[in-house]
Amino acid sequence: MKNLFLTVLFVLISSISFADQGEIKQHGIFTGQSKIIGDDKGNFTVTYDGVIGLIAIDGTTFGDKTSSHCLGSIVSVSGKGFESGTCTNKFEDGGTATIHYEGEFGKKFKWKYVSGTGKYANISGGGTSSYTPFNSAKDGIAQSFNEFSGTYNLN
Repeated sequence: MKNLFLTVLFVLISSISFADQGEIKQHGIFTGQSKIIGDDKGNFTVTYDGVIGLIAIDGTTFGDKTSSHCLGSIVSVSGKGFESGTCTNKFEDGGTATIHYEGEFGKKFKWKYVSGTGKYANISGGGTSSYTPFNSAKDGIAQSFNEFSGTYNLN
């Protein structure tokens, strides 16, 4: 009986200590203001500032119903570009987690957590992200369908 109790206690403690890490799979729609300067030969700079409403998908729960404010840029020379930026995710409990992302324009890029507040103060992890732009109904507004995947650890 003592062994059974110790086994149950171990399982409970193990599940509690691992509850603050896991997989991230999210998607959502980005909408924001954009500015562009350049030519028609693939030389341009784009800046954007907007928000993404994210939901957790494929059975994951981390970051479900998260609002993310992102500020980024794309710089392209002769059609080869680089994109980078920062997003601050605001969770339902009011805590935040900030990510930095970068990569080759038009391809899947890498992101990582760089800071957090509240429950997310010690967050670490990262992953990959991609997006598919689509035409906005309003000039000067950028919109895209974004997908994020990766891992997180709150310890």
